[in-house]
Amino acid sequence: MTAKVTIGLDYSHNNILTLESSSFSEFTQFIFRSGYKIGKLEIGFDNIDNLKDYNAVIISTPKNVLLTPKEIESMETYVKMGGSLLVVSSSGGDYSNNTNLNELTRKFGFEFESDEINDSVNFVNMQKRPIITRFKPHLITEQLRKNVFSSSCSIKILDFVNEDKNVNVEGILKAGLNCWRKRFNGEDWIEEDSPKIPLLVVAEYYKGKVIGLGNISIFSSLAHEYGFSALDNDILIANILTWLIEDIESKGKVLSFELNLDLYYWLEKIIKKEKWEDVSDLINVSLKYFKDNYEEIIESIKKLRLERLEKKKIYEIAKKKAEETEAEILEKVPVNERKKEDLVDIMSALEEITGEKYEYSIDFEEEESMDEEEDEDDSEEERLSLNYSDEDIEDFEKDNSKKAIWHGKPTKSFKEWLKKKSER
Repeated sequence: MTAKVTIGLDYSHNNILTLESSSFSEFTQFIFRSGYKIGKLEIGFDNIDNLKDYNAVIISTPKNVLLTPKEIESMETYVKMGGSLLVVSSSGGDYSNNTNLNELTRKFGFEFESDEINDSVNFVNMQKRPIITRFKPHLITEQLRKNVFSSSCSIKILDFVNEDKNVNVEGILKAGLNCWRKRFNGEDWIEEDSPKIPLLVVAEYYKGKVIGLGNISIFSSLAHEYGFSALDNDILIANILTWLIEDIESKGKVLSFELNLDLYYWLEKIIKKEKWEDVSDLINVSLKYFKDNYEEIIESIKKLRLERLEKKKIYEIAKKKAEETEAEILEKVPVNERKKEDLVDIMSALEEITGEKYEYSIDFEEEESMDEEEDEDDSEEERLSLNYSDEDIEDFEKDNSKKAIWHGKPTKSFKEWLKKKSER
């Protein structure tokens, strides 16, 4: 963060948050460690010239002091021209703090409720310290898992913002499903359920930005159970200042893309089960996780890809070796007939390639003897088959009780008959 970045901290309305107070020492140290240049607004801001040097202004829970109409007008102009504003309230809102922050915040589309948020299930020691786990995807909610809001009021988004294109307001931190509140209705404090009620809102007003936060205790150093160092509270504060000061777009853009049908059905199931508001929220959270863990995920993908390439390489080498072995064996196989010497060569080649010892399961001498006998029989039959006449055939048929089957070539029985006749 450069030294040119400046924050104006309101000191002119008996504000709870001051840099000198030991109650906020951790926040003060964070401001200076982060390189922010901070100034005190001690004479109010009824003149726009008192604000133009600041990138952002913080108004932190005035007590028993009202903002003047001129100050409200100047602050609205400051934001409209591109300035950033953080407005912080606390339990009971304007009613309990005896101030008029809502006269300013209504310009930007929201107001602080006169209530105190409680949670009977998810809380830290006291019910007025609810644990917040409902975050809408936004720069301010990045890396947040849990926050604790102590003595906090809720925020109401006004209806007119839907009709004004120059104003955009959304609640990005909301109370849980078990939250309830004590609310002042003008006469009495009543208790009522308040699930999913906004606790932090962001507004884009013309060229400027505004954040409404109903929790001054988040800046406190008094207790680690609910203050600056509790859970992810310090991350939330850091993100708030970053969004206010940096020139960062946070508004979503509409995208069209094809989604795998199985993933679509899975999304629907998760949205119903976990009570997400819509598909966009879940997709944004998924992409945020991918963004936050991008390097780790990409390294894992690269590692898996290399392992697959290595396996493929090993397979290709083994396949090539097998093909070469097969070709080498086929070269040893004779084309026309298989001899003892050829088979011996083949077996030797296999032993050399595989490293294993093979035994012959045939008797070469017996095989050679049988081959010679078959050769002699074939030669004798061939000789006989070439020396016969029609008379021989007639005699053969007469000698046999059944007529010989004849297809233009002597049958085996006819050959035997010829052989016996020639021996007579």
